Amino acid sequence: MKLFANSETQPLKSVIVGYPDNFLQVEPEIINETMRNFYFGKNRPNRATIQNQIGNLIDVLNEYDVDVYQPRPLRDVPDQLMTRDIGITIGSTLVITTMAAKSRQMEWRGIAYLFSEMDSPNILFTPEEFVLEGGDVIVDKGYIFVGVGQRSTLEGVAYMQQMFPDFEVVAVPIKGLTEGEDVLHLDCSFVPVGDQYALIYPGGLREIPVQIRETYDLIEVTREEQQTLGTNVLSINPEVVISRRRSQRINNELRQRGLTVEEVAFTDPPKTGGSFRCCTLPLLRE
Repeated sequence: MKLFANSETQPLKSVIVGYPDNFLQVEPEIINETMRNFYFGKNRPNRATIQNQIGNLIDVLNEYDVDVYQPRPLRDVPDQLMTRDIGITIGSTLVITTMAAKSRQMEWRGIAYLFSEMDSPNILFTPEEFVLEGGDVIVDKGYIFVGVGQRSTLEGVAYMQQMFPDFEVVAVPIKGLTEGEDVLHLDCSFVPVGDQYALIYPGGLREIPVQIRETYDLIEVTREEQQTLGTNVLSINPEVVISRRRSQRINNELRQRGLTVEEVAFTDPPKTGGSFRCCTLPLLRE
């Protein structure tokens, strides 16, 4: 198994997709506002629906000849859906992150069986002294953008600078709950698409770094679209992106720019706090 990624949009060849079959077989730890909003009402996420929708995502990936792996199930873990948070592929290194929530700190063990299958693997475990979650890290066009907000810290930014000197590491300040926004990770407000574009919710960032403004043609999303994770798409290649079926305005904006949008019904996984990008951990992009 090859391991390499230095882009958010180059052709995706292999990926780890979240494992749905053990969803909420143990009591969940409520770790974000989205969970608080959905886990106690009649619209709470349903295991059968999640299994079906993750299956539909995998079907689309298979149509584009992407090799799909999934975590092995772990006991005493509420869910294993959001694989992006627990790892980041940067160049030929797989970075295993440090999670803030106790219930997620051992989640990486579900993908550990793949380590021995990797071609000359370089596995890097981030220190436990700070938080660095994969949803806050975007690697693209020579940059490592690191969101600093509800989860990842400035110490995580410094660590990325130390470990990956060939990239320019850019801290992106994210607005917190006290500022009237609920942006859990950077990829809830900013995700590159295509060759030159990026979806962005400006209201979720304290400022937009010049490296983002000068590198991308920005497609702004609304606060309502951000709250339904409209930014959290997955690029299969520079021409094709997977997006939620309900994100019609965003999808039309992408099509107007020449992109093919694979629409997938994805109602229940986002109720845990993440959508397509969060549910996928790319291992190889060429």
